[in-house]
Amino acid sequence: MNTIICTTPINHLRGLKKKFKSKGVLIYKPTIKSNELKKILKKNDKINAIFCNPNRQGYILNKNILQNSSVKIINTASTGLNHINIEDCSSLGIQVLSLTKDKDLINKLPSTSELAFGMMLNLLKNIFKSFNSVKKYNWDYLPFIGKEAASLSIGIIGLGRLGNYMAKFSKVFGMKIYYYDPFKKSKKFKKVSLKKLVELSDVISIHAHVKKDTKYMLNKKILKLTKKKPIIINTSRGELVNETDIIWALKNKLISGYATDVIEQEFADIRKSPIIKNISKFKIIVTPHIGGMTEQGQLRAWNYAVNKFKN
Repeated sequence: MNTIICTTPINHLRGLKKKFKSKGVLIYKPTIKSNELKKILKKNDKINAIFCNPNRQGYILNKNILQNSSVKIINTASTGLNHINIEDCSSLGIQVLSLTKDKDLINKLPSTSELAFGMMLNLLKNIFKSFNSVKKYNWDYLPFIGKEAASLSIGIIGLGRLGNYMAKFSKVFGMKIYYYDPFKKSKKFKKVSLKKLVELSDVISIHAHVKKDTKYMLNKKILKLTKKKPIIINTSRGELVNETDIIWALKNKLISGYATDVIEQEFADIRKSPIIKNISKFKIIVTPHIGGMTEQGQLRAWNYAVNKFKN
C-alpha cells in the first residue's frame, strides 16, 4: 500500500481526500517547507510517494531533499515541471508523473488563458490603476484613458493549447492575430517570425515552455524591435523573459506594460525579482501563479492526477 505525503492544499476540493485514502495512507502537509520535508522523508521509510503542485511549493524537489528516502514516485498535478529536478529524480530511481502529455484532460483546461486575457484587458483599460485612484476618493478619468482591443493586434508566442485559447478569445474581440511557433501551423491565424511579431504587435502574450532555446527569448535585443510600445502578458514561466530587460524596456518606453502570473524567483526570495522590486514604478501587474487555480480546473486536474496512483 502507498504512503503518500501531499504537499499541496486539497481541503477545498470536494471528495479529493477520500480518493487519496482509497489509494493508500495519506500524510497531509500542505504548508511544509523543504527542511521539514527532508526530515520527514528520512525519518519515515514508509513514504513512497509525494503528491505536489508548483504554485505554493516555494522550493525544488531535488537530491538534497529526496536522497536517503523511500520515495519512488513524485506525482504533480501540473503540466510544468520546474519545481522538480528531473535529473536528480532519475539518478535516484524516482518516477515523475505529471499532466504534461494528458491531452484529453489539459485541452479542457482554459483557466490560464482566461487569466492572460483578463490581464490584457486590465492593462489596456487601466482597471487596477483607476480603481486604486477611486479608493483615494478621486473621480477623474483623464489619467486612465485606455485602448479598445478591437483596434489592436496581438502577437501570440506559442500556439499550443493555451495559445489557441488566447487567439480564440482575442478573435471574438475583433483583434488582429499573429503568432510565432516553429512547431505549429494554423490556417486561422497568421504565422510570423518572432522579430516580426514584436514589430507588429500592440499586445504580446506568451504561451510557451521553457527550453534552452526559449529561455530569455524576450530580451533587450528583441525588445529593441518594438514599434507600437506593446504590453506583454506572461502566464507561462518567468524564465521566458529576461526580467531585468523587461524593466529596462519599461523605463525606456519600448513597452507600455507588463502583466505576469510567474516570476523567475518563484522558488527563491521573490523580493529579489526585478519585477517585484519595480512593481510600483511602472505599469506592472503580478499575480501569484493563479492561472490554473480555479475550482473547476483544480478538481478536474487533481482527480485525474490522483487516479495515476496504483493501489
